Amino acid sequence: MLKRLAPAKINLFLEVESKRKDGYHNITTLFLKVGLYDRLFFKKTDKGITLKCRHSLIPDDPRKNLVYQAASLMREGLSKEKGIEIHLEKNIPVGAGLGGGSSDAAATLLALNDIWGLKLSTKELFSLGKKLGADVPLFLMPDAVVLAKGIGDRLTPQKVRKKFWIVLINPGIFISTKDIYKALPGNLTKTGFDVKLLIHALQNADIDLIGKTLFNRLESVVFKKQKLLAKVKQKVSALGVRAVLMSGSGSVIFGILRKREEAIGIKRELQGICKVMVVKSL
Repeated sequence: MLKRLAPAKINLFLEVESKRKDGYHNITTLFLKVGLYDRLFFKKTDKGITLKCRHSLIPDDPRKNLVYQAASLMREGLSKEKGIEIHLEKNIPVGAGLGGGSSDAAATLLALNDIWGLKLSTKELFSLGKKLGADVPLFLMPDAVVLAKGIGDRLTPQKVRKKFWIVLINPGIFISTKDIYKALPGNLTKTGFDVKLLIHALQNADIDLIGKTLFNRLESVVFKKQKLLAKVKQKVSALGVRAVLMSGSGSVIFGILRKREEAIGIKRELQGICKVMVVKSL
């Protein structure tokens, strides 16, 4: 049996540049992978694809799951004798802006490339990943900090050696990314936030500057629909966390801190209000 870990991500920067004719949006986003993982277990079988996962928000029909779809893509053109049984253990919250589904799909592509001895190149795996979702290629990369453009598939690794402690505050609200992008206003005004300055701040572990340059275009749209999230962000800021933002399309709010003790202290303050996890950047 082969075991793979699928890490979560947070978006430190997310600007929506324009809407495309194909319905997608051109974006600029900065990903940071963090030490929160789903676990996947793979076992070769004689034929077919079996996916097992116990989670209330995971569809009963496995064919609707990105892990199953990734396995189906890998199996195309192979002998019908190639089979796999996959157990998915979910630890990354679903519909929370942490990329768990995309990460699981990428882990499946990498695992089956090994277990079935397919010897697909990185380029070929990226091509398959793009068919599954815009964020999947990110998780095929080993890098912790990645700048993405286009629909999120033009990826450039960033050299950030500094590690940070992250508090992930999960209000337990499922948010549809598709619905949030639909609710974006047609005319997007430029904000002046600079992702290059944010990358510089990360490289120098300048928490104050990180806090000033974090940006998420989707935040205002989500906060109008889910006022609780705005209150959670205000609460975290009031506790003295200078770098606070919503990840992706939500609903997780994160805070960046230098020391584990600081992160644990924030978690203690928020106990009973929201589910809080303390993780480290990769």
